[in-house]
Amino acid sequence: MITQVANRIATASIVNDDPEAAAQEAIRELTDQLGAPPSIVVVVFSADFSAQAIRDGIYRELPASSVLVGCSSYAELGPDGALTHSVTALGLQLPGYQARALSTQGGADSFAIGKSLGEGLLHPKPDLLLLFPDVLTLNVTRLLRGLQSQLGTELPILGGAPADNGQFRQTEMLCGQHIQQSGAVALALFGPLSISSAACSGYTPVSVPLRATSVENGNVLLELNGKRALSVYLDLLGPRRNEMPAVTIEYPIGVIRRSSGKTEVLTDLVRAVFGIDEHRGALILGGDIPSHAELCILSATRSDLLSGTRAAIDSILSAPKDPKDSKDPSAASELVLIFNCMSRKVILGPRYKEEASILHSLIDRKTPRFGFYTFGELSPVQSVTQHHESTFTVAEVRFSRAT
Repeated sequence: MITQVANRIATASIVNDDPEAAAQEAIRELTDQLGAPPSIVVVVFSADFSAQAIRDGIYRELPASSVLVGCSSYAELGPDGALTHSVTALGLQLPGYQARALSTQGGADSFAIGKSLGEGLLHPKPDLLLLFPDVLTLNVTRLLRGLQSQLGTELPILGGAPADNGQFRQTEMLCGQHIQQSGAVALALFGPLSISSAACSGYTPVSVPLRATSVENGNVLLELNGKRALSVYLDLLGPRRNEMPAVTIEYPIGVIRRSSGKTEVLTDLVRAVFGIDEHRGALILGGDIPSHAELCILSATRSDLLSGTRAAIDSILSAPKDPKDSKDPSAASELVLIFNCMSRKVILGPRYKEEASILHSLIDRKTPRFGFYTFGELSPVQSVTQHHESTFTVAEVRFSRAT
């Protein structure tokens, strides 16, 4: 006789000025929902809290045998919607599945770091990788390429870049009891699952197409159409150039795709302007862009951003389901993961909670949801994971029931 054991998934968000107490209560809440301590935990926590306090609170309740990863965030997304100053945790009990927590330090050669991380996951390869890379100490685009050089582009990699409170100074990560302020942490899952994912920014072009005629190190944009990139960017901003550098959060860079004679912005290649080099007249982007790419300056209203959120969620809901799940929907457990750029929260201002409201209106409230506002996002587009910025990414993960 074959006994089927149900997967169990729970999320919890705790708001408390005492981070250690909040973390302890989050694990206690997960345990109550699951009926036993979770065997796998992913936690995100306000950057106002110290990782040490979060870790200490977690291990007041969590067995040492459980697998744990986590990171600091700009804001948290959980069962109660979008929150600040919280500890938000995802707890999993997946009988028959295996999980591994991994970490790596930052360094100058992000591709090599990604390659090394991938080499450690070859035998066997995971079925899903949740990755939390620090953009302040790694080039995430190259880290991802290094991973994919070993694991292939077909492996789904989801996640987001840890964040601080918007100062871009230091983030914190947890890998088990280890705390780090550089590099990346990751959770590798091994077992049958299916994923529907989408990424949409909602931004639209506000400039004509511009050729990247000189790019250094993949993300330092020196020239557009043969002119200094910073000068071109400032000219296109018009009167708002006086608001530099703060205004750059509202005007990211998009990569253009030509399709059927039309110009279309690739949603998987939106790049934030992380800084400027006035001496060289350069724009420093948060991620790499293709050599000689056609680019444009992007902008969006608050309503545009919310339309992008809805479009991404609609996309995963309309995606074809795994045939095995269609035959027996009760044999799969669902989880919704949301990794959303902090710049969108800044632009949305008091309307930022509307993104979570859209999610709640379209997805059954009984379905666990978890995520955070990031310094960059990782999500597949057309089955290949890309490094995103200024983008809302969402994924529905379905875990098959173990036997």
